[in-house]
Amino acid sequence: MPLVTLDIRDAVATVTLRRSDKLNSLNSQMIGELGDALDAGSRQARVVVLRAEPGVAVFSAGHDLDDVPIHADPHEWDNPVEAVIAGIPALDVPVIAAVEGTVWGAACNLVVACDLIVATRNATFAITPAKLGVPYFRAGLSIFARSLPLHVAKAMFYTAEPITADQAHGFGLVHSVAEDTSELDAQVARLAGRIASLAPLTIRSVKAELDALDGLTDVDEGQLRELAERAWRSDDVKEGVAAFRERRRPRFSGR
Repeated sequence: MPLVTLDIRDAVATVTLRRSDKLNSLNSQMIGELGDALDAGSRQARVVVLRAEPGVAVFSAGHDLDDVPIHADPHEWDNPVEAVIAGIPALDVPVIAAVEGTVWGAACNLVVACDLIVATRNATFAITPAKLGVPYFRAGLSIFARSLPLHVAKAMFYTAEPITADQAHGFGLVHSVAEDTSELDAQVARLAGRIASLAPLTIRSVKAELDALDGLTDVDEGQLRELAERAWRSDDVKEGVAAFRERRRPRFSGR
């Protein structure tokens, strides 16, 4: 039985964590399936939504400690969850995290790596390596430092205490807060639908530029220029200008 599923509808790919009986703790199978689903979704849709099953009390408890080789040489252990987290900014399309319940540890980093976060009011976010006595990888620290005020990121790491959805919204980490699962679904559907309706080549180019400026990817200047030129030469430019002049909604093809 898969621990992660991928569903694609109306140019929106929904990636769902389905190990709720184990608090969606990230074991090696789940991490592998998650990476594959995010990659496939980004290639087949215009926006990806990452979520747990509706109504869960725990979005994810983080890395499954049964899968962590505690005494391994950190220079030799290739932690697979780090690759998935660091890979999210490199995806071609925006990723929206739809969060309800608590999210801990590596899963919190996974969520923070997404482009946008929508959360229910009962959601909390905690990053907890200091509770376990383990160091933390630099790319993950970089994502937190760029997504939150530095003093807030430091407090989260130093205390291992959670912040609420309302606090995260106030810090600019969370895009919007929903009262319950139903409102979360509605907000995410509106946001994903809006993004999917706009010019995909422009969004891809802008996303690549922003993440490169933020130091989250190693895309070089030539690749960024190529993405921008592809968008500029596309049929979508003609369609966007024509729709504006004709006062109608554009129909972007991504070509």
